[in-house]
Amino acid sequence: MQGKIADFSIPDIFQLVSSQGKSGSLSISGNERVTIFLFSGGRIVDVQPDCRESKSLLGTMLRDAGFLTDSDLRRILSLQGPGGKKIGEILVEKGKVSKEVVARYLALQIKESLFDVLTFREGEYRFEGFAVRPASWGGEPIRPDVLLMEGMQFLDEYPRYRSIFPSGDFRVARKRQERVDPYAFTEVERILWKALDFSEDPDRVYRKACLTGFEGIKGLAALLQRGLIEISTMDPGERVDPGKRLRGEIRSRRRFDAIRMALWGVAVAAAAAWVYRGLLSVEWYRTFTAWVDFF
Repeated sequence: MQGKIADFSIPDIFQLVSSQGKSGSLSISGNERVTIFLFSGGRIVDVQPDCRESKSLLGTMLRDAGFLTDSDLRRILSLQGPGGKKIGEILVEKGKVSKEVVARYLALQIKESLFDVLTFREGEYRFEGFAVRPASWGGEPIRPDVLLMEGMQFLDEYPRYRSIFPSGDFRVARKRQERVDPYAFTEVERILWKALDFSEDPDRVYRKACLTGFEGIKGLAALLQRGLIEISTMDPGERVDPGKRLRGEIRSRRRFDAIRMALWGVAVAAAAAWVYRGLLSVEWYRTFTAWVDFF
């Protein structure tokens, strides 16, 4: 099954795969990205976001939520190898992140990926059927119809909530003087209020709270209307993408290793030259033979 999104809408594609209880992979391409959803018995069990969108990768999400450091993420990625285990499986096996946390963030990854592809107006889809066994560390399979209902709400309401905040990057912080009753909050508002202690970056706040960008901005709008948070704009060059920062650190480490190897090479060459000029010189040889004759 394959075709163009303009001819067969993405909600219809998901509904068809779900209603027929199919297993396999659904690849959706658009906006210069390719996202692959894995189905088992008509339910979504995993997703493979486009690797160019580093913020959508599971390891990056867990790092931005504070469950991993940059060095932890690099070490886990080095254990994967080509065609190796998935990062969620490695994290659970190593005891670095609990199975429950990995399952929650995998569900978040699936939801965000679905919301993203719903914005595609042009592109192609392709479904390939094959047996898919849900991963033991991946949590419960997700019904597409439930996500699609949230996705339609996202398409309708997200622009309105986003327009409340500055158009570019911004910071968010609690108003420290305000007295609040957390029990008066909705569940999302309560989670967000707690996560505001983690960072002033809204995206990292959403990650810590394990919420989609839509859920997060909607919750922030409610807190802002109650006068409980402060919003400040961020200079364009002030924010550094976490994925870009990680790639920069890897490049810097490689440059450092190359420089270190070059210095070792110079040191070895200098030592060899000293040995040749000093220990193997004619003057040294004469001194050595004289010393041997003396004894």
